[in-house]
Amino acid sequence: MTADVRRPGGYTVVTIEHESTLLAGNPLGDPHRREILVLGPREPPERPMPVVYLLSGYGSRGRGLLADHVLGDGLPGIVGRLVDAGRLQPSYVVLPDCTTRYGGSQYLDAPMCGPYQRYLVDEVVPAVDERFPTVRAARGRAVMGKSSGGYGAIMAAALRPGVFGHVIAHTPDAGFEHCYLSLLPRVLDTLRERGGIRALTGPGYEGPFDAPYMVAMSLVAMGVCYAPEGVSDPAAAFICDPDTGRFRDDVWRAWLSHDPVRATTRLAPALRELGCFFLDVGSRDEYGMRWGVRALDAALTDAGVPHTFEEHGGGHHGIEHRFARSLTVLGRHWGGSCAG
Repeated sequence: MTADVRRPGGYTVVTIEHESTLLAGNPLGDPHRREILVLGPREPPERPMPVVYLLSGYGSRGRGLLADHVLGDGLPGIVGRLVDAGRLQPSYVVLPDCTTRYGGSQYLDAPMCGPYQRYLVDEVVPAVDERFPTVRAARGRAVMGKSSGGYGAIMAAALRPGVFGHVIAHTPDAGFEHCYLSLLPRVLDTLRERGGIRALTGPGYEGPFDAPYMVAMSLVAMGVCYAPEGVSDPAAAFICDPDTGRFRDDVWRAWLSHDPVRATTRLAPALRELGCFFLDVGSRDEYGMRWGVRALDAALTDAGVPHTFEEHGGGHHGIEHRFARSLTVLGRHWGGSCAG
């Protein structure tokens, strides 16, 4: 079933109600019926169009990126403006839902929460190709995201080579020592104040759902996403004992195995095949993620992975205007290569 929602700028949003086979019976009991939002031109295209798969950050769904902002452009306005100016080819933008009851999946195949990378690659991409006239090749597919979405974009392109030919990663999770450990003392305080991990994640928690809650839940969710086979308790997947703060080296090693900075050598062969690899971060990022992304830039350079790295003056939030910059760079790489 699909539904059309009209938007300004010559674009429409189509909602595909998708029933996933891969997510059915997932370990967390999360819904396997998910919406796939597709932003595209109102008029049928004359030829197949390239596709940008835009992955939302932790704690959010793609629908939030379609907000009608009072100040500044939302996603439909940004895309429409770039297309009208000839800076981006007419394109589809796909917004999948890969959330979990812990707030996010990191777009990975995780034993503790489900096969979300396979869902993205093996179900969402074919569903879009079946419904729309798309360029059905890696050269015509980009995967893009911010924060956890940027991380998911890098890992999807690297671990499933040949599906996505271009990556845009705004402030991706990278350099885990920088982007996670700096948050740990504040998170432990929040967990202690609110009854621990089981209380915070259980059905009886009634709030507040404030910034400290979101940051604490994000680290809990990372444990769920990075936990190896055989771990089923989110408290056991946390990098230290949440009651005493005593660090768990074995758990931390499991987390680090998913860090793109440490995995760059392993991931480099697939990343070298990308057409566009755009990476950026804000110099005032509130979570210190600038240091992890700087480390990723250096690791990619050392591994001989061509990429564009930019550091802007913003923080972690409110940087969606940077999409105009990254999509312009993508448009230059696409050029005439995406003609159907």
